[in-house]
Amino acid sequence: MFLYTLLCWLSLRGQVDTVRLDSMEFEGFAFVPYATGQVVRTLSENGVLETLDQRLSSEGLYLKTYGNAQLATISFRGTSAAHTNVLWHGIPVNSPTLGLTDFSQWHSWLIDQVAVQAGNEGALYGTGSIGGTVFIDHFNTKRANEVMLGLEFGSFGYNFQGVQAGFKKNDFQGTTKFYRSAIANNFTYPLKGTDVMQTQQNAAVLNYGFRQEVQRFWQNQRLSVDGLFFYQHRESQPSTTQNSGADFIITENYKLAFEHLINLNQASFTTTLGFMADQMTYNVMPPIATQQLSLTSRYDRSFSKSLHWIAGFLYNTSKAEGPNFQIDGAQRQLDFFSIFNYKINKVWSSTIGFRESNVVGKGLQWLPSLGIKSQWTLAERSWGFFGKLAKGFRYPTLNDRFWSPGGNNLLLPEKSISTDFGVQLSQGVVGSSLTMYQTWSEDWILWMPQAQSIWQPQNIQKVTISGIEYSLSSQLEITQLLIKSEWLLSVQKSKNVSPYPSQLQLGNQLPYVPYLSSIWANTFSFRRYTLTVDQSYTGRRFTTLDNDNKYSVASFYLLDISMASSLDFQKIAFDLSFKVGNVLNDYYENIKNRAMPGVNFQFQITTKL
Repeated sequence: MFLYTLLCWLSLRGQVDTVRLDSMEFEGFAFVPYATGQVVRTLSENGVLETLDQRLSSEGLYLKTYGNAQLATISFRGTSAAHTNVLWHGIPVNSPTLGLTDFSQWHSWLIDQVAVQAGNEGALYGTGSIGGTVFIDHFNTKRANEVMLGLEFGSFGYNFQGVQAGFKKNDFQGTTKFYRSAIANNFTYPLKGTDVMQTQQNAAVLNYGFRQEVQRFWQNQRLSVDGLFFYQHRESQPSTTQNSGADFIITENYKLAFEHLINLNQASFTTTLGFMADQMTYNVMPPIATQQLSLTSRYDRSFSKSLHWIAGFLYNTSKAEGPNFQIDGAQRQLDFFSIFNYKINKVWSSTIGFRESNVVGKGLQWLPSLGIKSQWTLAERSWGFFGKLAKGFRYPTLNDRFWSPGGNNLLLPEKSISTDFGVQLSQGVVGSSLTMYQTWSEDWILWMPQAQSIWQPQNIQKVTISGIEYSLSSQLEITQLLIKSEWLLSVQKSKNVSPYPSQLQLGNQLPYVPYLSSIWANTFSFRRYTLTVDQSYTGRRFTTLDNDNKYSVASFYLLDISMASSLDFQKIAFDLSFKVGNVLNDYYENIKNRAMPGVNFQFQITTKL
């Protein structure tokens, strides 16, 4: 509590020179400016009629989807979903039992903005930020008095209805959002090795969600409250070899965040309190319920135009209850962090960070990081490079420690060291970047078979990850025609360097990590009309450490085409779009024996009142 007291004293002391503001304007995610050394991509989600996994996939990120509209988890740079930290308003929201996020349950309709950052940022974001970090929403969005409606209809019984209303009056602003979506998922697919078509059964999904945000501004302060509720009834899509399965999962997610911000002269002090409660029911079994409470404070100060500093703490406590948690399934974590950003001159800048993390019973983790960036600009040409060296970690989940039978409370945190180096070039309307990275990890947790057919997690695996990420973008304007193009390429090797389960698996690629993936997105805009052509390729993925091609998932190529237009009718603007997915009607799988749909259609309309 010493650091918290110090931060409060600094904020109160700084009020002597405070500039009183009638209204306040804030921009962006708080931590992103301190992430020097790596590329951060920010995506606007307002009014988008897609689940977050669909949105992230379109940006070239690899997501493991267990069927159409099913469980979707993310994979950064050859790691697993548990090695990606997900922050909502700056507080961690990964499931405390599984250590991951199902992005199919997050719909873009409820979200304002998302940012993604690949690479190790343990010092800045904490546990789990080994492969990358996903940021969801902040309290810096400006609201307006408007109402938006969204409708979408598509193949296989898909339908979506959404409404959102924003308000702004004097010192108050906020938003209310609601959506409902459903899909029967009765698409057809060919049985392997035959021309016989089979209809997918028992894969229907129902989702709905609600969001309420309210903010109050006064003088140099802002008080914000944001609440989210998700509900999903998902029939677990059966495998192609057993299409008659009838399992289902019902999940309910509640999230609530309170934030108080004090804006000072060249500084700010922010405190956020978050509460999450989730419940998952599998078939007719008793539910598994989790609760998570987070408290974080940070002090952000600019000492000069060249030197910036952010420091604070995070306290997180989580608990699970259910038939498989017969002992106290609770975990408490306390972190302190301090990050300096120094602009050496007009070209060079650097970031140095430290985090001390402690989970009760697991000891201290000391996490340093160092980043550097340069940027030269001459007329319409700019070039630069960036680099980073960081240490990362991930604590065992509640399942790892307390699941009965098999939980292992003696597990150590996973540890890693990562380095990045990249270059960026731009000439007029053409830009490109190349990033090379390497990660060395140890004590990765694997569930291994024990006596009496019981599985138990062990710190057994060592992994090395190396890869290259390349992007090329261009923009061309011919009279009223605007053409935008972007190509993203990812090549990665995620190698098992421990002799598990035998020497035969040493040096093999980890399961479900493609060596190669790429997207090529093209947009053609003419007046009120926009044509989008998206192409993606995902390479072969092995399903076991044996790397046996017999059990691998074949590579696939997808072509999606959409047309959008805006129309005015009696002073009301309508945005219309029509999309054809999987134009070539190819059969593909993202997870072994989980069919994905062939050619499909979607029509959507949104309007603001």
